[in-house]
Amino acid sequence: MIQLSFNIVNPRRTNKVWNILWSKYGSITENKAWEFNGYRTGHIINIEFQLTFQGDHAGARLLLGLFGYEVELDFHDTRHWNYDQNTWECYK
Repeated sequence: MIQLSFNIVNPRRTNKVWNILWSKYGSITENKAWEFNGYRTGHIINIEFQLTFQGDHAGARLLLGLFGYEVELDFHDTRHWNYDQNTWECYK
């Protein structure tokens, strides 16, 4: 996993504000999906990037936030990782 993040939080609003403003999602292929979400948070600045190759819903995630509003773009695998067999499993 690769994860980079930078954030500055407003200490007076961190635990008081976190709302989903919108959520859009869809399929790219049989096992790949996308999400586009908007949030209201207590962050002044928030930049996050995550890239995961194994594990549940592995994929890429980018979150950008400024003055309490954030957008998230996520491309992920819809399958789950089977740690015992070290392979993907599809629950349908």
